Amino acid sequence: MDGGTLGKLRNWFGSLSPATVACIYILASICWLLFAHLLFDLLFAGRPHLEHLASGGLELLGVLTMAAIIYLLNAKIEARHRASELSIKEQAVRDGLTGLYNRQAFDDFLAQSIVFAKRRSESVALLFLDLDRFKLINDRRGHFVGDALLAETARRLTRCAMRGEDIVARVGGDEFAMLLRHPEMPEGPAVMARRVLDALAEPVQVEGETLKTSASIGIALFPADADEPMQLFKMADLALGQAKQQGRSTFCLYGGEWREERDHRIQLEHGLLRAINRGELFLVYQPKFDTASMRVVGVEALVRWRHPHLGELGPASFVPLAEKGGLIWPLTEWVLREACRQAAQWYRSEALDLNVAVNMSPTVFAHEELEQAIEAALHDSGLPPDRLTLEITEQSLMVYEAEAVGVLERLQRMGINVQIDDFGTGYSSLSSLKHYHFQALKIDKSFVSDVVTSSEDAAIATTIMFMSKCLDMEAIAEGVENEAQKDFLASIDCRLMQGFYFARPMLPSEMSLFISRLTPAKRGEKG
Repeated sequence: MDGGTLGKLRNWFGSLSPATVACIYILASICWLLFAHLLFDLLFAGRPHLEHLASGGLELLGVLTMAAIIYLLNAKIEARHRASELSIKEQAVRDGLTGLYNRQAFDDFLAQSIVFAKRRSESVALLFLDLDRFKLINDRRGHFVGDALLAETARRLTRCAMRGEDIVARVGGDEFAMLLRHPEMPEGPAVMARRVLDALAEPVQVEGETLKTSASIGIALFPADADEPMQLFKMADLALGQAKQQGRSTFCLYGGEWREERDHRIQLEHGLLRAINRGELFLVYQPKFDTASMRVVGVEALVRWRHPHLGELGPASFVPLAEKGGLIWPLTEWVLREACRQAAQWYRSEALDLNVAVNMSPTVFAHEELEQAIEAALHDSGLPPDRLTLEITEQSLMVYEAEAVGVLERLQRMGINVQIDDFGTGYSSLSSLKHYHFQALKIDKSFVSDVVTSSEDAAIATTIMFMSKCLDMEAIAEGVENEAQKDFLASIDCRLMQGFYFARPMLPSEMSLFISRLTPAKRGEKG
């Protein structure tokens, strides 16, 4: 019997189940025993000693056959067990949809690669990417299309990782990661990122539909950016966020120039709470004018930060950081207290009866302690409630629409004025305008700046002015910077204005001097 026939026989036997093998063995044994006894009777008739010897040989052959069958069965069971274990282990480290490694397996590979790289003084590059606008595709086209897109993305990423030691994994919903062990430096990771972006930019055909997507990639390097696996992943995630801010469909290395900006932001975040507690913050005030009489009818309080190392900072430098870092509430409390204290002091010491306006962040507008904080600021300062104005944004009305009317009504009962700031820049809640009487709508400076040269901005400003009149509200134009803007606004009967054309924000002492100089001048004109 040649090797091919023997191999086929072995494969055939290996494909049989244990029960089938046992039945075949029993049947073959019975047949063999019957045949052997008949043969022995014919061959060894009258020679009992030879018959006994042949019977012993037959029994020995049976034992050997049984041993061989038991061995083969055990080998078959062990092989199936090993295959099952390998399958379970493989399934445990693989993503069910794409077949790529999953997050747990990737984390293990990353940790092992960093340990190995430390010993060999080598580099490791981590590329962290997600698909741009995937949620939109998944929601509009359905999960089947979304899954097909993810599977195709996995195939393209695998083709991009041409080196056998590069590892690709799906680590989240539409998030993927690539591990490049000792890549060519310094251009290797960037070359891979461009290859991935080009591959993913190609259209994908799903059920006759052509889908186009792209990816954003963040890159972090060991040991340049981090020396621990989770820290390296964090740095890649931060770089991914920066790539998205740069316009998507691009990549960003954590060690790029933007890291200095990030470190600057972290420095500000850490210093802001200290600034609140150590008196580094101060307020400046910009006057609001009734241009019919050129009388100051109120002021807007604007926060500044006298940073010990960076100098004076405007609100655009740190208010967004306060909102993200959870410090906007203590910042707002401080501004409320200080603005009320200053307005009350002007009235008591200098007989300046000024309404002071404080800007309210959308996240603060629905804060559970907002009303108590306002009451405390008014009570401690002695400022009458009708001398305080809260400027809220349209976003506040949109996000907190369910609670907005109730909060506004309670503020109104307290006697506090409420204005909508930057009106026209968001999606205004007209239902809130209908249900609540705001004192004023502030025409955003983005419309005022081009009101003379842009017919669209002129139409918007005129419409806001008309709307405010119909709703029995004032309209205040902010950001007035020249006489042409002032004249146009006056032509549409907008009397209340503020901006650099009239006065820049100033310190409390400067505000007192400014008003004292302005009042005699007006008296002289009247005389």
